Amino acid sequence: MRVTSSGARPSMLRELNVRQVVAAVQKHGPLSRADITRLTGISGPTVTRAVMSLLDAGVFEEGALQQAAVGRPGKVVQLASKTVTVLGVVVGARTCEVVASGLDGEMLEGSIVQFATPAKYEQLVSEICRAAQQLVDAGGRTALAVGVSLPGLYDSRTGSTVVSPNVPQTNGRQLGADLAKKLELKTAVLQECDSLCQAEQTFGEARGCSDFAMLDISEGLGLGVMHGGRLLDGHSGLAGELGHVTVNLAGRKCGCGNVGCLETEATDTALATALGERLGRTLSFDDAMQMIQSGELDPEQELTQVLEYLAVGVAAVINIFNPSKLFIYGRVLDVQPTVFERLLALVARRALAPSRADCEIIRARGNKRLGAIAAAIEVATSVTNSDGQDV
Repeated sequence: MRVTSSGARPSMLRELNVRQVVAAVQKHGPLSRADITRLTGISGPTVTRAVMSLLDAGVFEEGALQQAAVGRPGKVVQLASKTVTVLGVVVGARTCEVVASGLDGEMLEGSIVQFATPAKYEQLVSEICRAAQQLVDAGGRTALAVGVSLPGLYDSRTGSTVVSPNVPQTNGRQLGADLAKKLELKTAVLQECDSLCQAEQTFGEARGCSDFAMLDISEGLGLGVMHGGRLLDGHSGLAGELGHVTVNLAGRKCGCGNVGCLETEATDTALATALGERLGRTLSFDDAMQMIQSGELDPEQELTQVLEYLAVGVAAVINIFNPSKLFIYGRVLDVQPTVFERLLALVARRALAPSRADCEIIRARGNKRLGAIAAAIEVATSVTNSDGQDV
């Protein structure tokens, strides 16, 4: 096998060059070939070859002419959005959605299809495929890839869900592989908290940040950690299940089989459940928010308890992982204007002072929808030639 002087295979170098070219356009927007050469340090002929392969693959499309400082105007290249699309799938306990966007991450008009989460796995796959086909037909664009945000314990080695307390119909199933087969598209699956990390790093406040954590307190409680620019996924992809740490020995039954998990005490769902118990009926979080905002329901007692437990979880993340930034995704922080500040004060009492002082706690800007899209874009921009080999 012929190798370069650095020991890297030529195909690997070509792929690295392509990835650098894609990354430059993702970061800076439409660029001329000369701009890409200047920003990446890659030679002009190599940039031209990479751009041509990306144009052929449908990842890039040509934009308007750009006047150069010297010489004739040249065309810029940009991430494709006029002729191709990627699809994002968000699987939730109550609702699923399928969305479409260009490779620039911009959602297309009328590009969201929502449906109640089916109780049976086969129907879940069928409904996702139906919604995906509906979006592709309506947009008239070629679909390149699918990204999936999936709750529960997801084994990255086998591509299957080990156990999902909130969506048990996916237990033991390979949703990514099944969708790839039926849709005939490249498919990437991320555990939902990892998808939030991907969203924040691609579109939010974590761009350029290689060490941060993401705490998802929406339907359940999950943790994603980015360390050294890579997701911390553990031996088999099951890392980050902070939500199933017991914090209340006399607490509510959790879907995992234990009682008093953080997931049952420190989330949007936990607050709605506690308020419903007081009223003697089941409340969704939306129901609870509507009653709180109308003045019909005072959440103070239950909210205080949720924040106390949430502070324990946040402090644990800070103490164990020492992230530079900690993002929190959840609507319980919107219940009252001062909720986030109250949480920060509680965390200051729970976390180790040096670690807390070195960590910025931020409301997440991204969401699972954007995380699924980001995963699809990453798969779509991994370019191969007609023989299936990396270019």
